[in-house]
Amino acid sequence: MFMKNEAFRQVHQYSNPAPVLIFRHTKGRNTGVDAHWHNDLEINFVSRGQVRFYVGGQKKDRATGGVCLVSSGEVHSADPVFEEMEDNAAGITLVIQHDFLTSVIPNYDRITFTDPLKREEEKIAAYLARIEELYEGQKDVSVSVRILGLVCQILSVLLEECAIEKDSVDVNYWKDSERQKIILDYIHLNYDQPLRQGELAEKFHFSREYFCRFFKRYTGQTFKEYLTGYRLTHAEQMLRSSGSSIVEIAHCNGFPDEQSFIRAFKNQYKESPGKYRKAWIER
Repeated sequence: MFMKNEAFRQVHQYSNPAPVLIFRHTKGRNTGVDAHWHNDLEINFVSRGQVRFYVGGQKKDRATGGVCLVSSGEVHSADPVFEEMEDNAAGITLVIQHDFLTSVIPNYDRITFTDPLKREEEKIAAYLARIEELYEGQKDVSVSVRILGLVCQILSVLLEECAIEKDSVDVNYWKDSERQKIILDYIHLNYDQPLRQGELAEKFHFSREYFCRFFKRYTGQTFKEYLTGYRLTHAEQMLRSSGSSIVEIAHCNGFPDEQSFIRAFKNQYKESPGKYRKAWIER
């Protein structure tokens, strides 16, 4: 969930006895995971198709069998890659709780992880597949213990083969990451207001040209694409949960008028806001 005072940070709620969350993905067109960050460790596994990840400003393409690590605090996003009309992509995401990590790895907040080599990647993928099976059928504490054991096996591989001190990474990497968090936090807090790329560039002390490159490097999207997508996410939620009119929803989410909202919504969801709401109500 997203909280207003932490608009860009994703906060995970843990109800499972094991300190992990599993997300299963089946991606169709025009779907993806927008740029965000959290303090938990995230490990993504592509079980089918191709996915393009952006992690800390680096583009990382992963195909079937590939693993993508996201260290705590890194800005990241993901989009499926389609070459044919019938293409699809699927996979799972394992999120390991930050508090658990710091309890078992005393220096956890001083390290980060590099991408695993092929042999380690295959080990992690096998552990993830087993965790997914157990997580889906979890009924008692004994299963949570087995999941925890597999998580520890993954952490053992990462610590032995992929862990490096944060201080060994170029200091500009962490500075740029923090700058991107601040920019996105500002957008998420003010998405319902008129926002212009040039004004944000000036506010955060960028040239307009460098701001464009910097923003796309971290999110995989242009400023306009990202802002429109974030506005549509909130508008779609209002369509499902409120009785507000289409024009009210447009204005509440930063669209200058009803028609611009309808055009953007149809481009993303392939139907008008009115039809989308009607179909949702009739479910």
